Amino acid sequence: MSSMQKFNFSRVGRSVLLALSTATALVSLNALAQDNQTQPATAEEDVERISVSGRLMSSAASAAAERREQPYVAELLGMEQISRAGDSNAATALRRVTGLTLVKDKFIYVRGLGERYSSTLLNGAQVPSPDPTRNVIPLDMFPAGIIESLVVQKAYSPELPAAFGGGNVNIRTTAIPLQTTFSTSVGTGYNSLNSNDGFSYAGGSDDWRGKDDGLRGISPALSAAQAQYGTLTPVNIAEALGGINATNLAQAETIVRELGTAFNRDIDVKPTSVKPDFDGSVSLGSRFDLAKNVVFGVMSGVSYDRATQNIEEQERYYSVSGDNLLPLNRYDDIKGTEHQVKLSGMLNFGLELGVDHRLETATIYLRDTKDEIKIKNGDSIETINEANRSNTDTSILYEERSMLSNQLRGRHNFPYLMDLAVDWQYTDAKARRYAPGEVEYRRLNETQADGSVFSFLRRNQNAVNYSFGDMKDNTENFSWNAKLPLTLGKAEMTFSGGYSYFERSRNAQTDRFNFDTVGYSLQQLSGSFSEIFSDDNILNPDNGFKISNVTTQADDYLAAQMIDAGYGALELNYDYKFRLNLGVRYEDFKQISLPIGADGDISGNLTDSVLLEDGFYPALSLTWFINDDLQARFGYSKTVVRPDLREVTPVLYVDPLTDFKVTGFAGLKSTDINSADVRLEWYFDTSNYSIGLFYKDLDNPIEAIELSGSDGNLLMSFRNAQSGEVYGAEAEFLQQLDMFGGDAGQWLNNFFVAGNLTVSESEITIQPFPGADLTNLKRGLSGHSKYVANLQLGFDSDNNQHNATLTYNVFGKRIAFAGVNDKDDAFEQPFNSLDFTYSYTPTESMTVKLGLKNLLDEDVEILQQGEILQKRVEGQSYSLSFSYKY
Repeated sequence: MSSMQKFNFSRVGRSVLLALSTATALVSLNALAQDNQTQPATAEEDVERISVSGRLMSSAASAAAERREQPYVAELLGMEQISRAGDSNAATALRRVTGLTLVKDKFIYVRGLGERYSSTLLNGAQVPSPDPTRNVIPLDMFPAGIIESLVVQKAYSPELPAAFGGGNVNIRTTAIPLQTTFSTSVGTGYNSLNSNDGFSYAGGSDDWRGKDDGLRGISPALSAAQAQYGTLTPVNIAEALGGINATNLAQAETIVRELGTAFNRDIDVKPTSVKPDFDGSVSLGSRFDLAKNVVFGVMSGVSYDRATQNIEEQERYYSVSGDNLLPLNRYDDIKGTEHQVKLSGMLNFGLELGVDHRLETATIYLRDTKDEIKIKNGDSIETINEANRSNTDTSILYEERSMLSNQLRGRHNFPYLMDLAVDWQYTDAKARRYAPGEVEYRRLNETQADGSVFSFLRRNQNAVNYSFGDMKDNTENFSWNAKLPLTLGKAEMTFSGGYSYFERSRNAQTDRFNFDTVGYSLQQLSGSFSEIFSDDNILNPDNGFKISNVTTQADDYLAAQMIDAGYGALELNYDYKFRLNLGVRYEDFKQISLPIGADGDISGNLTDSVLLEDGFYPALSLTWFINDDLQARFGYSKTVVRPDLREVTPVLYVDPLTDFKVTGFAGLKSTDINSADVRLEWYFDTSNYSIGLFYKDLDNPIEAIELSGSDGNLLMSFRNAQSGEVYGAEAEFLQQLDMFGGDAGQWLNNFFVAGNLTVSESEITIQPFPGADLTNLKRGLSGHSKYVANLQLGFDSDNNQHNATLTYNVFGKRIAFAGVNDKDDAFEQPFNSLDFTYSYTPTESMTVKLGLKNLLDEDVEILQQGEILQKRVEGQSYSLSFSYKY
């Protein structure tokens, strides 16, 4: 496929949208992005506050008060809670919420359900994900500095998108300040794995900016050649030159060799010392009185985080024996280094017109750059049974993930219209994953008779693989909500309704190229990478160097999505004894995902690529205020979880979280979910407790399964199981240690404990599939943990100068992927996380903070058949920061 064809969205994209609009009434994608209509009241609005002495537990108590006012089951983390626990981003903070676990430091599992069953909003609006393999946003991209609070709603309400499984996370960013504020911080960190040398290469010398230095991307010469010749083989080029003859073939071979010099080959991996991490941030906000009852506010901030961590992993290799994959007692050892740069910026404006009208804008930019080198020493099918031979696989991956969100929202109260309240929002967001110059190659190691090792690049048509990927995801959405309060005797009612529209378009393309070294001698292949592929060696006709652009595994596709939604709801509060919330949402959903063939045209059956559905999604919540301290909740809802764009596109890709090959499946159905919750909550001055039960019934749950393969590598895909269910109990508490008398009791007043525990069971029934011999047709849901526990011990000194927090988190083992061919399911093992944070505040403006992570020095392990299938050493992390604010 030519570069011109691949990147010309107007030619291919318009044909997609035309077919979509005529055959399925589908265009791009537009969906609901709710803003503040679902947001709980903020600090400056009507929120009941729990009175506590001094500053002790104040943030946790205010979060509990806001949660108490929620009509639906929800959890909340405030800015102070996030800060005192030492969490650097939204992902690490959320793992402390009841029933939540963190996967790969990026994605949240709610009540044991995988990330597909959670959704993320930014200030109430749905925004695109820069991760092409996941529908949800990687939460590690949101630095703690821009977060005002995190709201996790576990029970569905009709203002939210109907795509609701385990829960919804709403990231609320810092609002317009009440007064002029300024803050800045600098910090450093270190991981215990970095005591050894790491790896680097010349092409990554400028990555401190979090921006490609221009060496990795596809060159103009290569793009022009693809546009002119299409497939870069001598025969194809000769045809483009006028016909296949000796003269044109010779010229074509020369062109191919010259194109080989257009690749970045300065990628020799070398050991290097690892520098300490660095992070810094600055924010500034203020308010200005423009006229009577007219206030203008601004809030801005920028943060930078540079981190490097060495990689130590193990993988078990499965060789082929007949029809079965048998585990061998040998492992591949993986060493490497990951260099990451995160940059974020925020600029918010606000205009208050009296107390009844407020307009706000919010612009957020996030960029996350990863530069990773992995070197794997082990065996392959060719060498597994040869004692004197092994392989060294080298992979280099550089990717930039970015998101830009622009949001305009308003709140309006109309006292002269029976206190009608209206809020609205418009959000335009763009996400991109740019991965230029991904390189993979293998060297063979042969032990000689004298004990020396002869190492050389393999002589193969696919000796080196280059990949250039680019995915752009654009969303646009608008929503409005209206609320009308009425009072009839002891009954206070609020009627509400709203509309939302969400539109998405995605364009993903990947160029792949192989280097052919069949004509090289083994002695030539024993040099370094830059020596083997020097200009002289590439241009020398005697070496027979060739390149080829691979189209058989290209993952180019176009996708579009559109959602029209409306809802109506009623809240009835009778004599402050009972509160009833009921409503229903209607959504009209349309989606198409089309793979693009080598010729630039749509491949596959258009009908199989379209998903059209609509439906009503009801929600009910009943709260009984038993007394001033105790309340009971009951909730029921019907929701849906739809397959992700990538899951329904039949193209091959590599999952960056697992390194497994994955292919989509066009026949996936949506999962219908019926949920029920029952909960008791106690709220006291210096403590609060809750206990609850939940149940979810899943129809056609989507599961990742392993397909049969012949190369010893895992090939994953997706299928609908028949049915599934999840049920369990959860409890949490917050208690100041003030129940003791005497001097000991006075001293213990400075401590509080908080914790939560979720225990649950899950089961799915799944039918046999062609090409996948599943071992267990009844098992737990993938990613489900039977228990999740969090415990926190906090200390605040009387003078507020010393604050310390010890936090512990653990989750039960969970299925990483289902077993096949009579093998057991593969389980990720429990990870016991113990972290400590200490803050010293000598003045009201200055704070020094020490953070210690993974004090138990736990490793991430996936076991199958009682043996380690994958292992990742996490190491212990240490950080020190200084901040100043006024």
